Amino acid sequence: FCANGGGPIVVGAVQGASCFGPAYEFATIMDTDLKKRGLRDKCPITFVTPEPYIGHLGLGGVGDSKGLLESEFRHRHIKWHTNSKVDKVEADKVSISECDDNGEVVKRVEIASKHTMLLPAFKGVDTVANLADVASGFVNPRGFVMVNEYQQSPVQDNIFSLGVNIAIPPVEATPIMCGTPKTGYMIESMVTAVVHNIEDMINDKPPSNIPTWNAVCIADMGDTGAAFVAMPQIPPRNVTWAKKGKIMHLAKIAFEKFFIRNMKTGNSEPAYQKYIFKMLGIERLKKK
Repeated sequence: FCANGGGPIVVGAVQGASCFGPAYEFATIMDTDLKKRGLRDKCPITFVTPEPYIGHLGLGGVGDSKGLLESEFRHRHIKWHTNSKVDKVEADKVSISECDDNGEVVKRVEIASKHTMLLPAFKGVDTVANLADVASGFVNPRGFVMVNEYQQSPVQDNIFSLGVNIAIPPVEATPIMCGTPKTGYMIESMVTAVVHNIEDMINDKPPSNIPTWNAVCIADMGDTGAAFVAMPQIPPRNVTWAKKGKIMHLAKIAFEKFFIRNMKTGNSEPAYQKYIFKMLGIERLKKK
């Protein structure tokens, strides 16, 4: 793309997408990289999203994520289209429909593009979804596995599910459907609950461990970054916090190395991490 002189770029997410953070990272990291290459002036960037506003993130916003991310986009000269459905993606353009607060199409727009990255709408694993129809109660219409507060199937108690594979309703009604993201620390809390609940069942006890579903996220923006803490991830919340700064860019790089090291050593939560998070009130399991 750069060797051919660049050109217009479209980044964003399609209707029904859920994890919007990587789209914001992609747009801002690309902006930073193109500036370093001296090509940014030849590459207009347009952000397309079904979110009702920039910074919604599928979470109804986190702190002042709306103002924070809108400001960042204005500073970087990234234009945006919210409340938008993607109709068609072609080699040289993206066709979208802008909608009003009722989800009705008010304008159709064609955006020129030589480089397009759009996050898809996730769905459940085909193997699982094909084994059970929606009426059985195992899965929802998108093929995601239904679970109760213990990450356990409401239909069969020896089935547990976790991660992106589980069914979580949208945080709030939006003109265009926005899914709820399932983020890293949130999933780690699910894993912890499932392991302890299986242990309970082995010991002839009912499941008793409930994950917190806290969201702790660091977004890299190439030359700066932002951190978001939502506890729990789905509102109403006990803690809502968002900050931006160059230190967050460095924190993301450090966290990547730290996380990979943990995976290599097989220790997902070292004692010092658990202690620091506990001091901040961030825990994987709800207190009994």
